[in-house]
Amino acid sequence: MSVETLCARIATLDNEIKLQRELLKKLKSEKSCVQYELNMIQDPISRLPLELSSQIFLHALGGFAKPGPLHVPVLILRVCNSWRDIALATPELWSAVHIAFPCATGNKKAVKTWLDRARPRPLSVILEGVFDHDVVDLVWKRARQLKHLEIWLAEELSDSEFEYDANDNDEAILWRDDNAPRRLSSLKTLKFTDRHVESDPIPVSMAHMVELLRLAPKLTECVFDVQELGRSDYSDVFEDGEKLVLPIVRRLLFGDPACGEGFGADDGIFPYLSVPKLEVLSISLHTITASDLLSFLTQHSPPLKELTLGDRKATKAVTLRKCLRAVPKLRRFEAWLLPYTAISLFKSLAKSPSLLRHLTTLIIHFRSLRGAQIYQPLWTAILDALTARRTQFQVFRLELPDSDGPPDANLPTADTIAALRTLAGGGMHIHITGVFESRVLEHH
Repeated sequence: MSVETLCARIATLDNEIKLQRELLKKLKSEKSCVQYELNMIQDPISRLPLELSSQIFLHALGGFAKPGPLHVPVLILRVCNSWRDIALATPELWSAVHIAFPCATGNKKAVKTWLDRARPRPLSVILEGVFDHDVVDLVWKRARQLKHLEIWLAEELSDSEFEYDANDNDEAILWRDDNAPRRLSSLKTLKFTDRHVESDPIPVSMAHMVELLRLAPKLTECVFDVQELGRSDYSDVFEDGEKLVLPIVRRLLFGDPACGEGFGADDGIFPYLSVPKLEVLSISLHTITASDLLSFLTQHSPPLKELTLGDRKATKAVTLRKCLRAVPKLRRFEAWLLPYTAISLFKSLAKSPSLLRHLTTLIIHFRSLRGAQIYQPLWTAILDALTARRTQFQVFRLELPDSDGPPDANLPTADTIAALRTLAGGGMHIHITGVFESRVLEHH
């Protein structure tokens, strides 16, 4: 065959290959469409209305998700086209995210895509570790969408590269000067925590922390669950006599009471706050004293309904009574107290009907007991208080540590036990642990 003939044959084959490739592409596209229709028929989720399928995916979310291919909702995108369509049409799936630093390069890009998919929905964000400000800037640009924000402090390691505040107090900054957040007009809850950190955490910039509070006019809950709020002096942040007003905050928590007596957290900022609508307060008196608390209560008269008191400063009985008289609407009181302070409280409850007249739940934890001699006066005081408030109290719980005295001397008398059981039979839930080896006196 001639050269011209061979070249012509090759050109013909090239055209045929091109046609076959276009046909193959078309067939693959048709197969994909048919497969999509088959999935829609076989997949029950795909047949549901979008509102229902979206709710199913939201239940699979399980709280804050991390950007990445192994986590919901990204995992849902990889199942099939119909699931991907549902996930992308459900912005609520992308409205909560846990961003842990350091971020891989791919995850930095994923954060922007993630937040874009949330559209204008309210955002819930956890920022953990040493901030990568290229990523955090993406969050601050959406400051007006933030509804819930948690900042998990970074661990203090020798090889960590922090961006510190200019005050040279070794406080990690929350944002760069050229990208400070604007008004956090939707923020409802704000939390700082170091519970996940095993060694000493790096505190955040005190100035930035206070600025976050100032930028959030709709804040209703604030949690400071950290050992050290900041290393700056409060006088560097607040002017003389200045109070930071949190106009509608209803829950203010310093530490986590579930951690027991050691739930103490840095509460040094507390005297600088004005919280006129406060209803729930948990405070360990780790940095401040009961006198500081009393000053706050008498000055601001918040409509407090729940109070949890860590009492790290061994509050005196007279100061405690003054604090409790300053919150007449209190319905729940939980405290870690020394024995004689608790006995004094029980005696006051028995003798003074005007003290805590709306209280329905009383939970007392004893910090320590020195010998068995404290127990019999304790049981008498408890029984007198519960008897006097039998139509008022719904729940009473007492947690006692082990005593050095003889076990028999720790137990209440038979008459006292019988009286407690009578109160429980009348509907009061009485739970006493420790000396009773978790014996429960409850009416079921």
